[in-house]
Amino acid sequence: MKALMSNLFKNMAFFFRVFRMFVAVLIFLPIGIQGLWAQTDTTLDQLFTIREVRVDEIARSANQARQAALLKAEEDAYTRLIRKITQAEHRDRLPVLGTAERQALISGIELVDELSSNRRYVATLNVRFAPSRVSEFLAEYNVPHVLGTGNDILVLHAHKRGLTEILWKQDQVIDAARDEVDWLNRIRGYRFARGEISERMSISAHAVDAFDTEAAINTSKISGLESVLLISSNIGLSVAGEKQLFYRFIATDSGVSAEGAVPIADDQASSELTGEAAALALMYEQVLEAIDGAWRERLLVDTGSQDIIDVFVATLSLDEMAQIELKLSEISLVQNYKIIEIGLPTSRFAISYTGRLDQLILAMQFAGLELKPYGSQMILEHR
Repeated sequence: MKALMSNLFKNMAFFFRVFRMFVAVLIFLPIGIQGLWAQTDTTLDQLFTIREVRVDEIARSANQARQAALLKAEEDAYTRLIRKITQAEHRDRLPVLGTAERQALISGIELVDELSSNRRYVATLNVRFAPSRVSEFLAEYNVPHVLGTGNDILVLHAHKRGLTEILWKQDQVIDAARDEVDWLNRIRGYRFARGEISERMSISAHAVDAFDTEAAINTSKISGLESVLLISSNIGLSVAGEKQLFYRFIATDSGVSAEGAVPIADDQASSELTGEAAALALMYEQVLEAIDGAWRERLLVDTGSQDIIDVFVATLSLDEMAQIELKLSEISLVQNYKIIEIGLPTSRFAISYTGRLDQLILAMQFAGLELKPYGSQMILEHR
């Protein structure tokens, strides 16, 4: 009874500290902002889950093989995550993690498929990382990271081998090269055309090689996309007479373009890929890193940008208010906050933050808070 009366008096005291009541007039926010909140959970899942990690391990027993495979999957997934959400020039700031440290960043592992024998274990896994833990780890070493994903983009690659131009027809060498590349765990969604008649009629290998962006965009619209990555490659000789794969690429939305060359090694019996396939796979990796890097640069937290936002805060009790204040203090983007008004069922805070508003919204999601529309304003509350 004493505890009940104590809580009652606390809440009464809290109520009488109200400076004024808030009246909110419902006004719709712009569609872009409304859509951001609807997409946040999906964005987090896409960003911090590494999918289809394949492992194949042999050991003295099936259990040992399975344990080794899981450790290998965790290590591989961590490497892919860091590549996905950080820029290459910042990655050398990070320390080499031990098994326990790496596992502390993981929130779950989903088994997609597995095969096991007496000594061998083969599996495909999805590895989910905890956004808040990863964000805190990267912040500790001053490594900026993205807080969202890029748009899907259609990939059109025209390859020339001798007098043969390849775009739509099946090619074992190109297929083998593409199988070696992780297209899934990227900051952007890379999609290939289905090869339908309408697509084949809309663009040719020659048009791709000429970077005919108008024809390319028309092709992308058949798949419901607005952006295209055009890649042109051919086999030739360097000035020194060495066999090389020469390539050029351009992304129609960002305008990012470049060219390069990859040496073509002699085919080795010990290798599963031919020299040409290995060179194509490396070309794809270099092109995707360039395209992803341009988008990461746009999505990284902009520490040079600062702003203040006035928000309502759901405060049904002193304890709830204290919890929200504690979580705000743990968000790296939040520089400081000021309590403007205290009330029931809402209070009002002025929050000073670094970066963009959409980045702040996602950072709050990491901390277990949700910032969403509330009439003509926004309200902050527990998720």
